[in-house]
This record gives sequence, structure tokens and C-alpha cells, in this order.
Amino acid sequence: MKPFILALSFNQPKFCRAAVWNPYGITFSDEITIGYHPQALFINMNNTVYTVNNKKKQILIWINNSINPNKIISVNISISYSTFVTNNGDIYYDNGDTYYYNDNESGRVNKWISNTNTSVNVMNVDAGCMGLFIDINDTLYCSTYDPHKVIKRWLNDSEMISTTAAGTGKSGNASNELYYPMGIFVDINLDLYVADAFNNRIQLFKQEELNGTTIVGQGSSYNIISLRFPSAIVLDADKYLFIVDRNNHRIIRSRSNDIRCIIGCDGEGSQSHQLSTPITLSFDSYGNIFIIDGANNRIQKFDFLPNSCDNSSIVLSMYSSELTRNHPSYSRTGCGLSNYYFEAIQVNVNESDYYNLNSKSSINIYGYMYSENFYPFGPSTNLILKNSDNSSKGQLQMRIFLQSTTANIFVITTYDPDVSGTFSIVVSGLNHVTFERLSEYL
Repeated sequence: MKPFILALSFNQPKFCRAAVWNPYGITFSDEITIGYHPQALFINMNNTVYTVNNKKKQILIWINNSINPNKIISVNISISYSTFVTNNGDIYYDNGDTYYYNDNESGRVNKWISNTNTSVNVMNVDAGCMGLFIDINDTLYCSTYDPHKVIKRWLNDSEMISTTAAGTGKSGNASNELYYPMGIFVDINLDLYVADAFNNRIQLFKQEELNGTTIVGQGSSYNIISLRFPSAIVLDADKYLFIVDRNNHRIIRSRSNDIRCIIGCDGEGSQSHQLSTPITLSFDSYGNIFIIDGANNRIQKFDFLPNSCDNSSIVLSMYSSELTRNHPSYSRTGCGLSNYYFEAIQVNVNESDYYNLNSKSSINIYGYMYSENFYPFGPSTNLILKNSDNSSKGQLQMRIFLQSTTANIFVITTYDPDVSGTFSIVVSGLNHVTFERLSEYL
């Protein structure tokens, strides 16, 4: 008999290769609601959001873009690291941590049954499930950090027997071993992807194979980016990998040689464009990314920018000027020589989006983008991004997200001191840009 094939209960949006997300996130929920150091997150195809408040022993549910949870389910848990929701509304949640919480209720995966409002045990485990997943054949997977393996169980089997999907039960970095596996994902071909945290890699186990292939990170044939304790992995409709690079505090998008940071690319922090120990992520149906931002005790939402996939109406805007010996000067490094001529320009945009800045100059120039204000005596203050024309065949190139609600201050200066000459800045994007030379620096 053929197994029953389930429809997907989660979102797998389709994006173009050039897709980008607003790097400035919105706090969807904070510590007051979700508690300290949240772990679990799931969004279904109706954009219902699920998470767990471990301190209060509650499953929280947001429906129809509500600000506060519409439904709160009390459950008997020690700590829950992960959750998965099926199309009928049943909620599978980890309750497996027997190392820190050895009680009668731990050592299992539970299912909250939506039509009876009761919970039952559906899998016995030796440790907490850092990742839960149910594939299209109704097989439940759990990644256990100790004994370092992924186990699975067909939910339609009357006997509660689990088998090994990946790992040997001992930590290691061989192709058949894992070391603290965390997030998992199973595609429609039943191939298993594992965030192999302590090995700093993403492993792919083809259907029914116990030897994996490293596809991203340490040991990969395309190891062009370093991972530090990856904690989650999600695939979109075209099998682009979205990786929570936990200890680098960022989100990576990857396929073949196309690997880049998309969120949290400016280092750890608590500002809206930063993350601190992110745990996992989930898409809504619009392609927006929700992230459990662990050490910041919040869920952040980063909006997908649909215009990033529209290259049919690129608008070019140009600013031309000349640096002369009558221009103000400063030390562009903040120390040493202070005779670098500069010109400060406010770049005004009507719509927040990514823009490309390129230079055409008779001199070697440097470009610095600041938010709100530029201070010549403290050039690192408010600095967003810098680039020089040494970066690409003698011309400056910069791709940056500019906000319509913020003063974007672009400072042009030179590679060497006491240099003057003409330059032009060309800005390309989906919207027209205006320039204003700032009089306070004349």
C-alpha cells in the first residue's frame, strides 16, 4: 500500500535569485509575551504563528496578523526546543530534555490534538528535540543533541518504534556522524538536511542514506563562507537554503556558489538590523522571514522586498561635483593626517529599498554612508558602510539599503591626502533619488 501523501503545512515561497529583505526588522513579539530565551517557532500556510513560552508552559498562537496571541494553550512541559504544526491544526512539540529536566513528563514528543484539546505522547526520545519535522509521508523526525543523531517514526504505525535517520549516536565529523545536530528539514524527495552545529556545517542525507554530504560550511567543496554553530535550516521552493548561522548572529541564503548574508550582516547587537544568538526562522506566505532572536528575547520580522526581483524599471540618478582645495578637510580614519578633502551629500529616497552606488572619477575616491549625521572629528560615529574605488577596477561600488525616513549622508573623500579632482556618483534603483549638498560642511 502506498503511503498517504500529506500537503505541506508550512510556507515555501519562490524567490528570484536577486531577492532581498528589508535588513531592518520589526519586533513581532518580545520577552513580555514569549518569555526569556525563546526557542520554538512555526508559521502555517494561513500565516498563523506558533511559539512556546517555556516559563509559563504555554503554546502561543497568533491568528490573522493579530498583535497579541489569539489563543494560549497550557501544556505540561519542562522545556520545548521545537514545534511543528500539521494541516489539521495538531501541534507537535518537543518535551524531550531529560538531561536538565528529568521528570515524568520529559523524554518524549507530544501532540496537542486540535479537535479534543488534549495532548498525547507520539515519540519517546533520549534528549530534547532541537528540531522537529513531519515529511510528506507523515513521518516524524527529531534531531537530538545527545546522542547526536536524528531519529524518525512513521506516525501511522501503531507501535511507537523509532529508527535512525542520520548519525551514529556518537559525536564526530565523519560523513555518517553528527555533533550536536539542531534544526532539520526534509524535502519532497525525502532528503534530510541537518544543521550540524558543532561541526559548523550543513549535512545532506539522501533518502534512506546514512552517509551525508557537506553542502555548506566546514568540509564543503564550496566552502566560501564560514558557519559558526548553525542552528536551523529551511528550504524555499527552489531549494535555496536559508541558514541560521547562530554564533555569527546572521542569516545566510545559499545554493551552489550563490552564498550571501541577507539579515544580521553587521554583527551582533540588539538594534533592529541586528541579531543576537538567533535560533530558528520561518516564512509566512508573503516571503517575509520571522526569526527567533534568542539572546534578545524577541521574534523579529524582516519583510521581503518584491521590487528586488523587478529589474524592468531601473532608474539612474547622478550627482557630479569637484573636490577642490577650498573644500573642508578631515582625517578619514579618525587619526593621523587631517588633510583629506571631503564633500557631504544627503541622498534622499522616496521609498526604502536597496540601491547601487557607483563612481566615475578622475581621482581615487572613498565613499562613506552615514545615518542621520556625519561628524568629521568622529568619522566612525553613525557609519553604516564604506567603500573605495580600489574595490572594482578603479571605481567605487556600493550596494546599500537606504531608508526614506532617515537622513542618508554620503561623504566623498580621497584615497590619498591633498588630492583634488572631479567625480560623479551614479545611483541606480527602482526609484528616483535626489541629492542635496550639505551647507554645514561648506
